Amino acid sequence: MLTFLPDMLWWLLLAVPLVPLAWWRLMRRRTRPAVPWSTTAAARSIPHGWAARTRWILPTLRTLAILMLALIMAGPIKGDERTSKSVEGVAIELVIDRSGSMRALDLTLGGRRADRLEVVKAVAADFILGEDVLPGREHDMIGLITFGTFADSICPMTLDYQTLTNALSQVRPATEAEGAGTAIGDALALAVSRLHDLKDRGDLSTDDIRSRIVILLTDGEDTASELDPLTAAKMASALGIKVYTIGVGVDGVAPLPIKDAFGRDRITQQRVRIDEQTLKAIASTTGGRFFRAKDTQSLAAIYAEIDAMEKTEVAEEHFYRYTDLAVSPVHFGGIHMPPLLIFPVLILLLEIFLASTRYRTIP
Repeated sequence: MLTFLPDMLWWLLLAVPLVPLAWWRLMRRRTRPAVPWSTTAAARSIPHGWAARTRWILPTLRTLAILMLALIMAGPIKGDERTSKSVEGVAIELVIDRSGSMRALDLTLGGRRADRLEVVKAVAADFILGEDVLPGREHDMIGLITFGTFADSICPMTLDYQTLTNALSQVRPATEAEGAGTAIGDALALAVSRLHDLKDRGDLSTDDIRSRIVILLTDGEDTASELDPLTAAKMASALGIKVYTIGVGVDGVAPLPIKDAFGRDRITQQRVRIDEQTLKAIASTTGGRFFRAKDTQSLAAIYAEIDAMEKTEVAEEHFYRYTDLAVSPVHFGGIHMPPLLIFPVLILLLEIFLASTRYRTIP
């Protein structure tokens, strides 16, 4: 950005009287006889050389030098824009149920029937990266915890969203051998611990984190925790961690794939129950909210609502670093030029040289 120093612009007014004054002085010299003769008739018959026809070069050079000096005195400057950005992100721990009931086929994804966990993973990935109604998270530390009978930290708090979503895509429903129960309390306590440990991270400042939240999603009730879910909720509240709880799937009978005694895949109707009372109590204790998602669209809308409530704050400050072009080198599109002050000096020296040699007059 090219501009002038605001309090120096009046120097440009010098060009108004000085330019006509330079031309007037030249014309005055031309009307004064160099050699005092009574008549110039004989001189007019002498052929004029190119030096006589191009004497306008001298006043032109003087005028150009005056104009450039006036511009330089006005203080031409070039501003390079700089941006300072400060970010206060949200630390988010995604806690996802992968118990055996998450295999229930009561949701759809892309027009086909899908199990609960597959739909939850797809919507959670959209929440992280952004898709359709979900703008995606940016500048937020996000971690992933899953739970069946046991709670596992699948991905630590990170800004590497690609690694996070890759880990999310590998999550599968827990088998009976792994423990297909539901440990809501233990999973929530682990999430609280991970968020609390952020204060010990050397690469983070507490000023970088605007808030800490847990998004806990389940389709059942606590059946395997060593720590009561409400006790874990009180721990979160004491540390200023907000918990949003989501109950996903139908509450009642849902189609569940199983293998019969002959190893064949079958669909059986099984009764499932979502402990909405406990999920509401967890959210209420921590200042969060409870949501109910009975289909894929409502689940995406819930994540969009949480996204809108928990926004990252980004503050940008724009400033300019100015270069005085009169005394500093000038750079334009890769071309490097000397300071502007050199040019009027060179022009004046050229005018003096020409006036003293080829364009010299007597006296």
